Amino acid sequence: MSSIRVRALATAVLLAAPTAARSQQHQQRDEPTVCLGFTFGPWTPALDWRAAGHESPIDPSIHQRADDGRDWATTQAVEDEHTIMLLPSWWPAGVSVTLPNRAPALGDTVVGSAFAFIADGRKKVPTAKVWAWRVPCSSRAR
Repeated sequence: MSSIRVRALATAVLLAAPTAARSQQHQQRDEPTVCLGFTFGPWTPALDWRAAGHESPIDPSIHQRADDGRDWATTQAVEDEHTIMLLPSWWPAGVSVTLPNRAPALGDTVVGSAFAFIADGRKKVPTAKVWAWRVPCSSRAR
């Protein structure tokens, strides 16, 4: 799997922190919803669901999607302002994407890094270079 394309709705809503100071800080950052497209370079080591220690097979047909048909993504409970958590049908355990900017300007492509969550912590975590750019947030054809 040398390159994978996935579109994910990345909502920039953060969970309120337990302390009032942190909660106020989050509320002041009223970030608009941003939708991004992603392309991943080669994964090292290669993505292999079984080798990563996952016991259940991947069944994309039962993978839940957002209302507009996109795979899920979130920034909720992510402390780092540069990280997005993707839950793509091709790796439902999750992929963490770190970008220099979670809201690139229209027409800009930003380059970051990604790692795939795995079940067996004794194994090397698959990592890849990732490119991200803004895409329309309106519903897309399914």
